[in-house]
Amino acid sequence: MAGRKRAFDREIALDKAMRIFWNNGYAATSVAHLTSELGINTPSLYAAFGNKEKLFKEVIAHYITQYSDPCYRHITEPSDAPFIERLRACFYELIQEFSDADTPLGCLLVKSVNESDSVAFPEEATVYINQFGLKTQNLITTLIESEGVITESETAELQTKYLLSVLYGLSTQIRAGESQQVAESVMDYALNSIQTSSGQ
Repeated sequence: MAGRKRAFDREIALDKAMRIFWNNGYAATSVAHLTSELGINTPSLYAAFGNKEKLFKEVIAHYITQYSDPCYRHITEPSDAPFIERLRACFYELIQEFSDADTPLGCLLVKSVNESDSVAFPEEATVYINQFGLKTQNLITTLIESEGVITESETAELQTKYLLSVLYGLSTQIRAGESQQVAESVMDYALNSIQTSSGQ
């Protein structure tokens, strides 16, 4: 019974830590800040998560599992919907998450990438984020290629990079105050350009 309670509390602490990093960034989040917000002392933090670097990597994994990955089901699960509509459903859901008032605005991954060139930023977290980015890119590229309208994989990859660049840019704009509706309109514009160039 005690074991289950401890595991449950750990999950709550992990989610709180995620929001702290998401709000402040890695560098601006101190161990003292974490322990204060989580309501635990430093030895307890280290016992539960290791050090700050290990906690942050776990936070990134938690964010991907709980917030990012579920949105890509529109791409990974079988569907009769046109590929543009599958992409739209995926991107709209991500934009909705970026805009959700119940969590910090924007995307934790994009925010983290923007500070990952710092020498203090954990290398393991950078590798993990880059692996997820590559996985995402491959998923979208495969979907575009599978429609049979793009004969060159290079073109499909270029279109994917364009769409993701728009998405990541929108994350930053939403954090700066852009509305969900405007972000969706910008995403529509990008998707329409892909649809036109694909001959759909």
